[in-house]
Amino acid sequence: MKPSEFIKVYNLFDSLVEDLEYNEVEKQLRMTLELCQWKQSFYVETEPEMQLGILIFSDVTFYKTEPHLFNLDSSEILEVDVLPFDGEGEHIKIVLNGLDDVIVLNIQSNEIEWREIKTADGQ
Repeated sequence: MKPSEFIKVYNLFDSLVEDLEYNEVEKQLRMTLELCQWKQSFYVETEPEMQLGILIFSDVTFYKTEPHLFNLDSSEILEVDVLPFDGEGEHIKIVLNGLDDVIVLNIQSNEIEWREIKTADGQ
């Protein structure tokens, strides 16, 4: 799904980013996070409030972080915006609460996919 469509369906605010892995050859960014399920419009109260999963950004043509080097430690998502952009794909900006400062991720991508990671207890 396109980034602009994705952020209409999923609310990423307060979700926790655990890991980022960028593969320049495959043009793919994988973001492991704990999604705040209880903030989603489709949330069912019998489901867990948090869901571990991977956001996969495909066909990434641009990826930049500010600062360049940073440490993730369950970094909370503070803001997600799709920005105006001339070119292929869509430009998405994600602001995280880092250990020492805020972390800004700028990503140009054509598609985002959410994949849940099932834990040993089946959730």
